[in-house]
Amino acid sequence: MMAYQTQRDQDIRVCSHRRCLLLVLFCLCFASLPVLASDAEISNVRTLLSDGVYRIGARIDFDLNLTLQQALQNGVPLVLELRIEVIRERDWLWAERAAQLRQRFGLQFHALTRRYLVDNYSTDVQYSFLELEEALDYIGNIYDLPLIDANLLKPQYTYWVRMRADLDIESLPTPVRLWAYLGSDWSLQSDWHQWPLQP
Repeated sequence: MMAYQTQRDQDIRVCSHRRCLLLVLFCLCFASLPVLASDAEISNVRTLLSDGVYRIGARIDFDLNLTLQQALQNGVPLVLELRIEVIRERDWLWAERAAQLRQRFGLQFHALTRRYLVDNYSTDVQYSFLELEEALDYIGNIYDLPLIDANLLKPQYTYWVRMRADLDIESLPTPVRLWAYLGSDWSLQSDWHQWPLQP
């Protein structure tokens, strides 16, 4: 009976060690996989005062990885969002947000026509493109966008504009959203790009 008990304990220990080894190997396999990062890069920012309104322009280059491209091809709509803020510096307190603006674009692939559709949620107009690059080029071309009325800016303060572009994970269909929260290959985000705005 004692020999049987000892043999059983040894089997349990061996089994436990094997499980631990398999778990470590499993983790190492996933750690060695390349990260399928997507990026958005903001450049060529400009600000113009026209008819008492500050308007901005910028260029955003979106680089969708294979996961996001395949999601589009399989009918998953994506929402790309541009966030713009006007920040007012204060001497004794943290900076204050004087204005904010969001531009949202829906991007989807229409399997029947084999075209990419872009919905501009600000103008409620839909555009159609033959290639994904053309659709992303349209979304990334920010031109003459009204930002803030010059009368709302006080000359004694220093103002900054900052801009960021990203994929809105919350707008994904529920089953896909769960995968997106768990996987870095669903991340698409630029850094904050900031520049001065003088009244």
